[in-house]
Amino acid sequence: MTAHAVVLTSVRRAFPFGLLDRPGADHVTIVAEVGHPHRFPRGGAAPGTATVDVVEVESIRDTTEVLRAVRRVSASRPVDRVVSPVEFGVATAGFLRSSLGIPGESFDVGLAFSDKFLMKRRLAEAGVRTARFTRVFDPADVGAAGDGLGWPVIVKPSVGALCMDVARIDGPDEAIAWATGPVGERLRADGMPVAVEQYVAMDQEFHVDAVVRAGEVLFATVSIYFAPLLGQIDDFDGSWIVPHDHPDHAEALALATRSVDALGLRDGIAHVELFRSADGFRVGEAACRPPGGGIVDAVRHQHGVDLWEAYWSVALGRAPELDAVATEGVVANVNLPIRPGRIVELSTEVEIRAACPGLIDVRMTMRVGDVISSDLNSSSTPGVVFFRARDEAGIRTTLASLRRAYRLEVEPTSG
Repeated sequence: MTAHAVVLTSVRRAFPFGLLDRPGADHVTIVAEVGHPHRFPRGGAAPGTATVDVVEVESIRDTTEVLRAVRRVSASRPVDRVVSPVEFGVATAGFLRSSLGIPGESFDVGLAFSDKFLMKRRLAEAGVRTARFTRVFDPADVGAAGDGLGWPVIVKPSVGALCMDVARIDGPDEAIAWATGPVGERLRADGMPVAVEQYVAMDQEFHVDAVVRAGEVLFATVSIYFAPLLGQIDDFDGSWIVPHDHPDHAEALALATRSVDALGLRDGIAHVELFRSADGFRVGEAACRPPGGGIVDAVRHQHGVDLWEAYWSVALGRAPELDAVATEGVVANVNLPIRPGRIVELSTEVEIRAACPGLIDVRMTMRVGDVISSDLNSSSTPGVVFFRARDEAGIRTTLASLRRAYRLEVEPTSG
């Protein structure tokens, strides 16, 4: 049992409250950003679970501020483990461990999994194939970077998550418009470097989700996205778990395993995104946390493995529970399309169920009257659908049925 765990969380990401219901820690101190929307159970989520305190900081990316806060906490209750289930805090969590002598992944590993430029450089140094890349410290320099790499390019904050502020730029004029627009101005104001990558057309995009313990992959799944993620927020996005005999399974798993090793992960959950193009596989990026959207539940439905349980166990230094099972068919998770505005019409759960053969579950998170923010990411959705199909052809058939049945109408909101 871990006596005291510090857990970092962000304003911009949902908190996985299920962690607080799991055994493993006597007490949890949440380090949260000022203005966070979360309501934490200060006395413990339930009998037998950890008691909880909350400490607020301006930014969990400010390593100095967070270190000071955790030192103050440690003065009255020594900290045994540091956990960051959100990407924005991964490097800071590593910094805390390295600074305070706490077990777990170091600052170097945290940087490798959170800074997109350093990640690509580490992968390239290990011989892992990626798109050509560079980094600029001023959004105005994206045009020069694009001229050097070749257009189009993909731009993203060096530290980010879930396709937030990621864009394709097709040429110098678009680069100027982007740099002087809202995203470019915000990144400049934040002092955030920009990772710039040459655009490579994808045939298919994959993700590999693995449980790593003492440098060994104990469990992994390979999945294929319905379509490359970028630009899919207002469409049916999601993925399906491929069987071991799929022709791309072995190569995708091997490349993801090499990537995890190159980035230095010894203990944790790896979510590796990779893609196949006309000339073979490349790695897109990687994270050391469970995947977003409905992927965690899809893995549970397919193999009986809970990636959040595994993450929490490994983060606290315990062996994860990995009693994987084989189930029939292939499991898919679908994020229903979303767009900003006030919802005036939305398919009901009953309608979704009727349109989905092989349905496992539907989880609607919004309803008519709700207002959808413009701050969307690749996991934003009014509902997630899980279904089982016999094969890839069956997945396409079910997706077509969902497309025909789904309705979402929004109206503009003032302000």
